Amino acid sequence: MRRGMRQSLIVNNFFTLASIIIISVTITLYTKYFSDPEPTKEIVTPLACQDESFFTLKVFNQKLLNESMKALNKGFYKLDGGYIKAQYSDSIIEEFIKLDEVNNYYIKAISKSPKDDISKYLTINYELIENDRKDPNKKSKDCKLCSGSIQTSFRAGNVEIFRYYTDFLIFNKKEIESRIDCTIKVYKNHVKKL
Repeated sequence: MRRGMRQSLIVNNFFTLASIIIISVTITLYTKYFSDPEPTKEIVTPLACQDESFFTLKVFNQKLLNESMKALNKGFYKLDGGYIKAQYSDSIIEEFIKLDEVNNYYIKAISKSPKDDISKYLTINYELIENDRKDPNKKSKDCKLCSGSIQTSFRAGNVEIFRYYTDFLIFNKKEIESRIDCTIKVYKNHVKKL
């Protein structure tokens, strides 16, 4: 024993060290075995088709997105499409492509026809948006060269699950078909494999 050290001080230091070790072991064991791991955000690798034109996407509900794939694979979906025509220029989109053709592009990309007479289903809303080059109120000058765009929204009831927006450069049915095919691939790519 060192000179001038009291016996009580040595005992106090020993119990302080022992308490620190016990608390450290307890915290380590608790975090390893009893606490829920923090969910890690899964990184989605972009597909090659997304590089072909401008796009935006948003996942609104990952859990519903994962569950909606079952409905899509079984054919429990309905297509609901429309046009947003040019207001200030001459509109040609309705004469160029019919909604039935666009529906067939979606069905081909999904690889499963929609079932009839179903009560619960995934709704796929899409809009063919014609680029109005003469619109004086146009806020975005980004797409001066493109002819239009396609916005697709996947919904379960009134809840939006996923939205994908993409441009097409020219009025070409093959390009529109490839943009729709890319939309479905991106949708499937964002489903997490749980």
